[in-house]
Amino acid sequence: MNSAVNIREFNKTQLKQAKILSGISPAILRRVFIGWLLFCFVVAGIVAAAPDLSDTFVLMTLCILVLFTIAMFAQNRLDEGWPAIIYLNDEIGVVCNPQARKYICVPLHLIEDVKPTTINPNKRAVAILLKENRLTEADRDILNEAVWPRDDKLLANVYYTSAARLCRKIRKYIQLPDELKRATL
Repeated sequence: MNSAVNIREFNKTQLKQAKILSGISPAILRRVFIGWLLFCFVVAGIVAAAPDLSDTFVLMTLCILVLFTIAMFAQNRLDEGWPAIIYLNDEIGVVCNPQARKYICVPLHLIEDVKPTTINPNKRAVAILLKENRLTEADRDILNEAVWPRDDKLLANVYYTSAARLCRKIRKYIQLPDELKRATL
């Protein structure tokens, strides 16, 4: 049975082309990394200039800072960020495995509405409500593979914006004619 709802695994290039509606953008990650580097330089300067510290302590501190910096850089997400909700190719995608870049993607014609909600205990989220009469069993099976499984909607965390603002953004994509959707990208 064919399914309109799909799990897609994106590569870095595709994620760069996607419109990030919610999540951590590459610009924010770059700022965090620059802030971390500044913090490392300040701590290294203080530790190196502090009197009566053993060479072992200074060396261990510097090694730990370097290791954490390498670990942050090894994530290699400075170009793509950690998007939670994306828009690409007339579909809204909600992350289901961020490390693997997997998203549950729903075509715009299946989306009925978007509403602010809360995921227990107190996470701000949006519920992407789907047209139940157009969902197949295969669609429902895929929806149940989401982080917060539901049969008739997708739930997604909201990052760095209000849930109401995110709902308005998604509604614009649902209501725009095809020519205008492509022009917004």
